[in-house]
Amino acid sequence: MKLNVKTLSIVATITLIATIPLGTKAQHLAVKTNTLYAATTTPNLGLEARLAEQWTAGVNIGLNPFSFSDNKKLKHFLIMPQARYWLDESFFGHFIGFNAAYMHYNVSNIDFPLGLYPGVDNERRQGDAIAAGASWGHTWLLSPRWSIEVEAGIDLGYTWFKAYDYQRCGTLRGKDNELFLMPRLALNFCYHGKIKKKEQKEK
Repeated sequence: MKLNVKTLSIVATITLIATIPLGTKAQHLAVKTNTLYAATTTPNLGLEARLAEQWTAGVNIGLNPFSFSDNKKLKHFLIMPQARYWLDESFFGHFIGFNAAYMHYNVSNIDFPLGLYPGVDNERRQGDAIAAGASWGHTWLLSPRWSIEVEAGIDLGYTWFKAYDYQRCGTLRGKDNELFLMPRLALNFCYHGKIKKKEQKEK
């Protein structure tokens, strides 16, 4: 099955809109992109909304439709809803994140670093994965509209897939399923609506 970019884009747009709580105002929203994820040739976008003084919720979406020489590819569609508890105030300082994720992928001839996902360097795998995990992060305010955040976490996942020879139109090797651990790193650049820190509001 090929990644249907048009269909997945529509699903992504609907999901982003659906994460905005009714009555949420623009000053409670942030739009972001993960530059480390983008460095894997995967365009990505996140939307986060404030729910309460110390809680936010949002969704991150990534879509990689690219193929490279020698049938090397990291094609996938990822959608990851997330809730965050902020130790001080929403969008400022330290936070703890809780997330779930779904991915449809078509990955071939990729040598992942640190020995992650062995076997993908000499075959093509096409399938789906679900995962859930937790993370820690910190946000620094750069200006009233911009911030930068770092996040590190780990997910426990389950995947089911078909494996093929990695050459184009490769022979089916078989079907498999497995549990996996997925480390997660993010360096996000965020654009905010008109939000103010607590001490500014109290003036």
